[in-house]
Amino acid sequence: MQKFEWYLGYMARAARTCGNFNAADKLHALARMTPYGGAGLNTVTGDGFAGPVCGGINREAGEMAADAERIRAYIEDTYDCKGEGCHGQDLSDWQFHACGNSLKSHFAILGLDDDDIRAVTMLDPKKTGSDADFQARVQFHSCQGSLYIDLTKHCVMENKQTRGDCSFDGIERY
Repeated sequence: MQKFEWYLGYMARAARTCGNFNAADKLHALARMTPYGGAGLNTVTGDGFAGPVCGGINREAGEMAADAERIRAYIEDTYDCKGEGCHGQDLSDWQFHACGNSLKSHFAILGLDDDDIRAVTMLDPKKTGSDADFQARVQFHSCQGSLYIDLTKHCVMENKQTRGDCSFDGIERY
């Protein structure tokens, strides 16, 4: 499905290049709802298609645009968002990381308040000196510092510690 989402973005740009602006607008709005669609939007340059190719692109873009409501419903279900709330997603967002769903569960287990979480960044553990397969840095509104969560390749929480002035019950300070 990630390839399909990417293809939405690709076809949005291709249809615009080929002059099918109605289909292009519908597909562009859908592509912006997914991180992979956003990547597809960036792959077509303005001079990449000739007349015969545009006929096929315009036909296929029209077929995809006719299915816009089904595609929108799929995207909203997949990314747990609605309409404009889906726009602007990025592959670098932690929610799209392989451990994104597990992190949400770990936050609940640790009793972290979702509204207090300011940012989550997935770090390269080799650069931070950790032996973990993945590492998440969680920053909060309520304190200056971070919570670091080390994860296995299966997204199991191995270690957790805080740095700075953040402290939580049951979590060691660095």
